[in-house]
Amino acid sequence: MKTILTLCCHVDLCGAVQSMLSVLKSLKIKGYHIILLIPQKGKIVQRLDEMGIEYHIVPINYSATMNPPRFKNSLINSIYNRLYFIKHEIHSDFKIIKLLHKLKEKPDLIYTNTIIPTSGILLSKLYKKPHIIHIRELSDEDFHFNFYIGKNLYLKILNNSINCAICISQAVKDKFTPYFGNKTKLIYNGVPNNEQSTIQQEKEQQNVKILFVGRLSQEKGVLDLIYAIENLKKLGYTHIRLDIWGEGVEKEIILNYINEHNLNHIISLKGYCPANKIPRHKYDIAVMSSPHEAFGRVTVEYMMAGIPVIGRNGGATPEIIIDNETGLLYNSVQELSDKLKYLIDNKEYRLKIGEKGKNQATARFSEERYINEVTELFNSILNYK
Repeated sequence: MKTILTLCCHVDLCGAVQSMLSVLKSLKIKGYHIILLIPQKGKIVQRLDEMGIEYHIVPINYSATMNPPRFKNSLINSIYNRLYFIKHEIHSDFKIIKLLHKLKEKPDLIYTNTIIPTSGILLSKLYKKPHIIHIRELSDEDFHFNFYIGKNLYLKILNNSINCAICISQAVKDKFTPYFGNKTKLIYNGVPNNEQSTIQQEKEQQNVKILFVGRLSQEKGVLDLIYAIENLKKLGYTHIRLDIWGEGVEKEIILNYINEHNLNHIISLKGYCPANKIPRHKYDIAVMSSPHEAFGRVTVEYMMAGIPVIGRNGGATPEIIIDNETGLLYNSVQELSDKLKYLIDNKEYRLKIGEKGKNQATARFSEERYINEVTELFNSILNYK
């Protein structure tokens, strides 16, 4: 039995984690021994226990931070970041190697989920084993990463350790091919089709219900959606309702704006909910407002539920939505307002778009297709059947 050592820095159930877990579950079923390393306990733990996947909590060093520079002087900041990185790298690597020695495990392959965990670099060299990294972010555009030792240097070091960089969209592949060359491989994310009541059953309701699911942070463009809804209210569209599902650092800013502009009766913050529990079938329209989405798992979930989606024309969203055919794309708040207005006013068109989007999403972005492609890659690298 071959062992895959997986490094993951996230412990919630964000899209990156859910996609990773579906792969690990499949690899386990295929006969691989999976060991997952995480930095702390979180929502992921219950899912791991349910799946019977072995996991251990160890320090995991990060390649980058989303925090602003610690010092105003760029030279001092650079020196501090590099010393900080080296210190935590040594600590993390030592703890992981000690754990593997205790477990008497020598991994056959290192699998790093996202570009953040760094220990896969040393471990692949130490054990002389292949290293696969799954890149699920655009880094600069979507998360504004500040790499501790500099982006170019880190990616150069990473390139020397990896056999393959799985990219979840063409946008991600285009971003990282200059660094990793032909090691990049496009495998679109896959999304489970959580069957719910058909959206058509809800169409006789008085209000038109609009859905947003995602992190409440600047890079997700939530406020742009709220501005668009406010524009519609000014035009007399009081029969619309926007539900925002998610948590994040901008929650208070969003809540204050809603209260200050008397949007409480139109916009509701619903909080966090597991993806498979969100009642998508109750909504008429969904919005993906992130300008730099690396893939858009949420977009596919909308489409699979038959909801017509209006998506920001950036990142990988145009790879998922064919404009005016399987969804709508927009470039500004005003354009978002206009396209929301059009879908609100044209029920038959939005049902048509929703159905076409559902067919496309189910065909192109199924979890089964995704798992098969990733598993085949692992098998080929390890020559394992």
